[in-house]
Amino acid sequence: MSETIVVITGGGMAGISCALFLARAAVGVTVFDSGRSSLRRVSRVANYLGFPEGIGGNELLDRGRQQAEHFGARFVVADVTAIERRGDGFLVHAGDDEFASTFVVLASNKSTELARALGLSLGGFGDKFIGVDAQGETAIPGLYAVGRITGIPSQAVISAGDGAKTAIALIQKIRGQYYVDHDT
Repeated sequence: MSETIVVITGGGMAGISCALFLARAAVGVTVFDSGRSSLRRVSRVANYLGFPEGIGGNELLDRGRQQAEHFGARFVVADVTAIERRGDGFLVHAGDDEFASTFVVLASNKSTELARALGLSLGGFGDKFIGVDAQGETAIPGLYAVGRITGIPSQAVISAGDGAKTAIALIQKIRGQYYVDHDT
């Protein structure tokens, strides 16, 4: 069994952004990425800051992943099949592997199976979205959700910001103090 502080289920913009901020703060983070982010089907993202000519969805995701890995995020190509509450943390199942973590961040676009299996009630249009507080935490302590699964607009820049916001909330919770991520 492997151990990490944070497991993120999903390698789209919200998950990658969350992983980047956590890794830069030296918080152990493992991202489970099936490679099926909806952004991979987008030929050109024309409204992402810093890319006036646009950027392909694959390239944007790949660059983000490389940046997160550069700072220490671990990526595993696998689907999370189950999450169990274990004491003050979680046991995450992916294939034949198990990962113990203190926190879990659901970043799985529109996939709600894991949330339902944990007993979370869903709301919004057609009961498709996970309710979270201002920090991204669900009704289950230590379980967070980011991106489209929370009902935010399906835009790469918004999802990235949502992932970053929740990462900072997690860092502050872990450290017990205000946190800002800037190079000086």
